[in-house]
Amino acid sequence: MKCRATKLGFTLIELLITISLIVVLVSILTIALGAARTAAQVAETQSRLSALKQATVRFKEDVGYYPAVLDTNRNLATLPAFPSPTSGTPQQMYRYQAQDWYSITSPAEYLIGYGNQAQDGYGRIPGSQPNDPDYIEMPRFGFRHPGMDGVWRATDVFAGAGAGSVIDRSPSTRGMLFGPYLEVENEQMFGRIMHDTNGEPLRDPVTRNIKVFYPGDPELAALTIAEQQALPMVIVDTWGNPIRYYRAMYPNPADPTLPLSGIARTFPQSNSYDRPTLSDYFVLRPSEFESNKALDGTLPDFREGLGQANGDRSTTFELQAGQFAFFSAGPDQQMNAFIRSDAFGLPDNDGEYATDESNKDNLVEVGP
Repeated sequence: MKCRATKLGFTLIELLITISLIVVLVSILTIALGAARTAAQVAETQSRLSALKQATVRFKEDVGYYPAVLDTNRNLATLPAFPSPTSGTPQQMYRYQAQDWYSITSPAEYLIGYGNQAQDGYGRIPGSQPNDPDYIEMPRFGFRHPGMDGVWRATDVFAGAGAGSVIDRSPSTRGMLFGPYLEVENEQMFGRIMHDTNGEPLRDPVTRNIKVFYPGDPELAALTIAEQQALPMVIVDTWGNPIRYYRAMYPNPADPTLPLSGIARTFPQSNSYDRPTLSDYFVLRPSEFESNKALDGTLPDFREGLGQANGDRSTTFELQAGQFAFFSAGPDQQMNAFIRSDAFGLPDNDGEYATDESNKDNLVEVGP
């Protein structure tokens, strides 16, 4: 009796079904891995923000005040001009200008203290030789007391300065050594920023975020060691973007002839404005609120348009009472400084002001 041969193998339909199942499983796995990676990045950034908060509290305990707000060139940032009551819309002007008063250079400047001896009183001066007195000042992280103005006498009119810039600093090279207050985890925790010919920080052409350069990047390799060390240092989140430092604002003093001050202001006597709080920075306000945790802030955001006096005032007790905050734009690396949260169809919520819920994943740590 002849045995009938059994045909082995898969039919075309079976192969297609198998391949489809594999594609679905790989897609699910990819999404799960992506979500896990994002969650890990969020946790690491949140931990870094928390460490920055603790470091800032220790800074104040030692120095007596919170770090000054510096611009991207490490100079004392110019405060938004307090609007004149006759300017037409003084409150709208004030709340608009206030959104840009934050720093990306202050955290590394004060919490790590990477400046050389001429900038913060401790460390080698560029060009120092082995037989020079400052050559033994290594590691160079740390600084001497920033002084009464918070910027090493860079605003001291009696010292012949007053602009608040790096070149005007006159730090003491003696006395107690402060910091560093922040443990440097790895070389990817901080980097340098560079400026164009107009003095503006270089930005990524796609995301428009400020570009950060790290050791080994060709842009840095083309510079001398002294030139590299002169570049402003920033502390970054896990997506490589500079972490922002916000501080409760002190507007210009009522007397415009008074010199700049890095640490203190006298709020002008006015019946039109309350004392500023962290709630005035709309990007710090949460996208959603827990039950019974929301209250009205002083200034409305621009939810109804940049030219409108009305807007969303929703904020938190934490921001109302907080003295400083650290901020990351989160996984999407995008934020909108003019509204608290996105809502479809808002006036002026298009073009460069559109958010598509980009503020929803913002990470904020409020101190103390």
